[in-house]
Amino acid sequence: MTRSEALVTTNYTLNRGDRPQQKAAIGLALRRLAPLLSDEKRLVTLAFGAMLVGAVSSLLGPAIISHTVDNYIRNGNFTGVLASAGLLFGVYICGLFASYFNTLAMGTVGRTVLFKLRNTLFTKLQGLPLVFFNQNKAGDLISRINNDTDKLNQFFAQSLVQLAGNLFMMTGAAIFLLVLDVQLGLAALAPAASVLILTQLTAGWVKNKNLKSLQSLGGMSAEIQESLSNFKVIAAFNRLDYFREKFNEANERNFAASVASGIANGIYMPIYGLAFNLAQLVVLGYGIYLITADRLTVGLLIGFLLYVNSFYLPLRQIAVLWSSLQMAVAAVDRISEVLALESNMPVIAAPAAAQSSAILEFKNVHFSYPGGKEVLKDATFILERGRTYALVGPTGGGKTTTASLMARLYDPTDGQILLEGKDIRSYGSEDRTKKIGFILQEPFLFTGTIRDNVLYGNEQYARDSDEQLLSVLNERNVGTLLSRFEEGLQTKVTSGGDAISLGQKQIIAFIRAVLRDPEILILDEATANIDTVTEQQLQQILDKLPSSTTKVIIAHRLNTIANADEIFFINSGEIIPAGSMEHALDMLLHGKRVS
Repeated sequence: MTRSEALVTTNYTLNRGDRPQQKAAIGLALRRLAPLLSDEKRLVTLAFGAMLVGAVSSLLGPAIISHTVDNYIRNGNFTGVLASAGLLFGVYICGLFASYFNTLAMGTVGRTVLFKLRNTLFTKLQGLPLVFFNQNKAGDLISRINNDTDKLNQFFAQSLVQLAGNLFMMTGAAIFLLVLDVQLGLAALAPAASVLILTQLTAGWVKNKNLKSLQSLGGMSAEIQESLSNFKVIAAFNRLDYFREKFNEANERNFAASVASGIANGIYMPIYGLAFNLAQLVVLGYGIYLITADRLTVGLLIGFLLYVNSFYLPLRQIAVLWSSLQMAVAAVDRISEVLALESNMPVIAAPAAAQSSAILEFKNVHFSYPGGKEVLKDATFILERGRTYALVGPTGGGKTTTASLMARLYDPTDGQILLEGKDIRSYGSEDRTKKIGFILQEPFLFTGTIRDNVLYGNEQYARDSDEQLLSVLNERNVGTLLSRFEEGLQTKVTSGGDAISLGQKQIIAFIRAVLRDPEILILDEATANIDTVTEQQLQQILDKLPSSTTKVIIAHRLNTIANADEIFFINSGEIIPAGSMEHALDMLLHGKRVS
């Protein structure tokens, strides 16, 4: 396999079952999430500072209460009790403001990360080759951009600093417990050690359940997107039952995965609650024994119980936050899967263009889709500047694939394609699309106006007024086509395009391509959905294109290709000069080369 073939046959399928699931841990999870916060270090640092202030204020409370009981309440010193109450109130007020600032700061961080991550993810998708979108469902990609990124937003905005704060609280409370009495402290912490070991052992299982839940949600989004996109066809064939069953299957899979995820995420809460109750019983029983042995004061026992609460309450909160962390890590896995992809169609360095009269040349080109049979075999031909070429052949013979290779929507698995004597892979996408215009068989329009769609990808006329743009279109002989739209350039267009006919869509796509002044104009069944009068208008416009424009026409109507300078017959991987129209027709009827 050549280097080119290895690149072209790259498998871009996401969520492949052969990928091993990595075992998640807090440290690993935070390391994966940390790069997303690199631009928000200042705000995150302030939020963590506020978190520390809040945690310290919470840890000081039990110490103040214990000291008050042993030194003021036992001695009837009500002045000291009031002073301690005032001090305790001040400490808790500081904690309140610190908590508010922490919530505000991390909410801002979460929204900022969400904004940047969605932009990054969408930009990455735009840079991936066409084969990626052929191998993955649009609904799942939408779910990754919307749902998975929102899981990260929720984690950063609501859980990250709380998780860190709870860990700090637990550490501080454990230190206080051990400082007050080592034996009693170890007894109080013993139940926590058991549940933490259990948490570590089950972390990978929980993450796997969350990942399957996100994947099933993406699959359901894909089913919904497919059904809504093709609803007209569904209704026409009265197959609502078929798509209803498919949706029910996807919905049931998502329900089962969501239930499993909920069970996995909720399993820790009762276990951590049990550990807290056991710790309280141990401290209370052992503490009373120590008091009777005159080794512990009542104030210290109260302080101990409060510190046990300060240790186990954050632990129970972590049980809730842990599910958020695991969901965030699962979301990071799905997002990282896309961000880690690289296009198999890079721009390469190439020597200066060789002297050639050809505008485009195929040299021993082979091509096959990933996992499919070879579509083109050793194809070699040239396109001269200013000539008109027709590609004919049976359905599935490779005409559209050949046109797609001309426009570099794909790269050949072997061989070379030259544009103006230079490897087509050495042209940047902007330079290449300026030289090559492509009118697809099924044109797609974006929500907006006809003006927006005509100027898509064409910055040259973006600042022109409607009058100036219309003047430019008239110079290119396509301005008269706008008379078919009541509001001209300002006619509203929706992505579904139900307000305009398929033929009108094709007219807009035609205007968009011609406005770019391409050196090569490829028309893939561009007049298939247009009436005869409009087709004649378009043909007149094609005839008035600059004499240097090379036209490549794919069509089944023989009158469309009757005036071609050269006809190529494409079938079974071969591209053969067909000679005359009669010879091309004979080859098309027999589906093979005729001597």
